[in-house]
Amino acid sequence: MGTRIKELYSEIKKLAMILSSYLYDNGFFDQTERTDWSSLDAYKDSQIGMLLGPEIVFQVEFVQDIMQQQSDNLDCGMFVAAFAEYLSDGILVPKIGFRSKYLRTRYGALLWNYGTEKAKAGYVSENDDPTRPRSHSKEPAQEDLVNVD
Repeated sequence: MGTRIKELYSEIKKLAMILSSYLYDNGFFDQTERTDWSSLDAYKDSQIGMLLGPEIVFQVEFVQDIMQQQSDNLDCGMFVAAFAEYLSDGILVPKIGFRSKYLRTRYGALLWNYGTEKAKAGYVSENDDPTRPRSHSKEPAQEDLVNVD
């Protein structure tokens, strides 16, 4: 392993430790209503089988020659969503450039389809928030306008 890769790997290991500590300290693994974290191998140490925590961190794999976000691209959320999809589905991350317009269209279509199927099946989201009143805008009175010439 080259010196630069060793330096990067060291930094990535620190981030893995910070992430697992953050999840542990904020009670992420205590929330088992929908997910039994102890049954998922991705959240356990591969050698001893313990759940992630301050001492047990995510396994880090260093991968070269994969797609990277360009420094002038501020579409971080879409980039992270795409990587999450690749990694969770076990798909190889493509080497081609990041196509945020395509992904935005694709994810929008998937969400629309999900909502349509949910409505057809009669599902209702469990949301106790009160409905928001619709915003009504009216034109301000002439005397309330300020001219900034």
